[in-house]
Amino acid sequence: MSNFFILFDLEEKFAIDSIFLERKYLELQSKFHPDKSDHNNANKSIEINEAFRVLSDDFSRACYLLQLHDVDLINDDKAIKPDKSMLLEILELREHIETIENKNVIDNLSRHLKQTIEDLIADFARAYEDNQIKLSATFLLKAKYLKKAVEDLKIKKQKLL
Repeated sequence: MSNFFILFDLEEKFAIDSIFLERKYLELQSKFHPDKSDHNNANKSIEINEAFRVLSDDFSRACYLLQLHDVDLINDDKAIKPDKSMLLEILELREHIETIENKNVIDNLSRHLKQTIEDLIADFARAYEDNQIKLSATFLLKAKYLKKAVEDLKIKKQKLL
């Protein structure tokens, strides 16, 4: 697997130029897409698509940066584990979600969690920039669990409709 930042000629950091990323993506796809190239570059085109998907999403990009430092948050069997206080907080949130029966409460909690996730990703960026990998991973781990809670709220809301 190649380094996605190198593939897109980007510095290996959290803050990236999204316009440059998109331009580079289009340039690479025009060069390697099987429909536009004389060579069989299907695998390269797939890699370019995956790299763009990862780098264009803040959470995915942050997880990828940690993977480059041998810290895995994505693969549950290898992922770092939450400490007891975070685990308790997440369990309480999950219990609360199970008891919600009102669409407005779901919407409000979902908005709150999305803002908290944004804040945690900003905290990740600051810690990562300061080369505090373990601390940055902790912020992102909590964001991962909150993202799952937002998805659970979305499913719960659909069931209530």
